Amino acid sequence: MVLRYQPSLSTERLALRPFVADDAERLHELAGAKEIADTAIWIRHPYSIAAAKSWIAGLPRFFETGTAVHFAIRLASELIGSVALRDIDREHAQAELEFWIGEPWWGSGFATEAAREAIRFGFEELSLNRIQALRIARDPVSERVLANLGMKQEGQLRQRVSKWGKFEDVMLYSLLRDDRTSSV
Repeated sequence: MVLRYQPSLSTERLALRPFVADDAERLHELAGAKEIADTAIWIRHPYSIAAAKSWIAGLPRFFETGTAVHFAIRLASELIGSVALRDIDREHAQAELEFWIGEPWWGSGFATEAAREAIRFGFEELSLNRIQALRIARDPVSERVLANLGMKQEGQLRQRVSKWGKFEDVMLYSLLRDDRTSSV
């Protein structure tokens, strides 16, 4: 299924909507925290306001080409994180899930709640068959979130990413459309 515009989604506590230019300052503050960049594979540190603006400005192109859908996670009217389905591969009906939540909201279950809705969207609205996720091996918090989502660990990608000048192992997880009946 191809969508003409990026929808907004909601959960019991959260609103997931497209990022807008006005989110840049808050994105810079939250994603720029070293605690976020430490285990987020794609976030660099420092994360400048210019980088936040540029990233937001590029998001519509990813949606228009059908390669990614990024959602700003909002609690009430406050931006608290991001969840995305990226590297969408229509031929093989798969995508990669990525997410992060700002440090003040850690331990609240918001990452699981937002990711669960993104997974539902991927399977039901994008007709995906497989959603995978990567996590830095030393990140137990993301491991718990992925387990709560019913994702299954498939393997270890040795020295897959470089963080702080050191190569790090990454763990690969997946969830199949058929897995959902028992886990999500």
